[in-house]
Amino acid sequence: MKLRLSGISILLLATALFAVACGASSDSESATGVAKITPSETVYTLDDLLEVGFKKDKTFDVEGLTAATHAYYGFWGVDPYDRKEYEARFYASHADAVEFGVVFADERTGEDAVIKSGETMWEEGAKDARACVRISSNASCHLSKYGDYVIYGNMILICQGRDSSTSLEQCGALLGALVPGFGLSAG
Repeated sequence: MKLRLSGISILLLATALFAVACGASSDSESATGVAKITPSETVYTLDDLLEVGFKKDKTFDVEGLTAATHAYYGFWGVDPYDRKEYEARFYASHADAVEFGVVFADERTGEDAVIKSGETMWEEGAKDARACVRISSNASCHLSKYGDYVIYGNMILICQGRDSSTSLEQCGALLGALVPGFGLSAG
């Protein structure tokens, strides 16, 4: 009887672990199902984004953006009349993107974003990151238009959205166009 109960306990535990692995999001994955950091051996470039319809508007000078090789500002959307804004930053490797890029991406995104000129660690693109909102009769332009970002391989995508969830949905949509099978559940 004890052996039988142990077997059932192990089976239940294995089933629970499998369900968690396939269905639940981890700390690094949002409610949208988009992981904040995903390793990949593929080295992405601007050309990869251009192939899926990304429209580059500006090339940023990466001086001061530690270890970055390139950075761009542009637009992308499934609907060409409803494109969203993105910053795409490229590094030599996934490890470099994580090690050196997170602090800069954190600064540019979210409610606590630092985008005021003279206060940012990297000035390039700070003006483009500002969203203006009208409060009573005054306009405030000290909010970031980027709610969050993702790191996919050697690329950091900083995506437009009023909050983290909306931004991660935008990042996920672009990654879905770029990476075959992106977003398909393995569980």
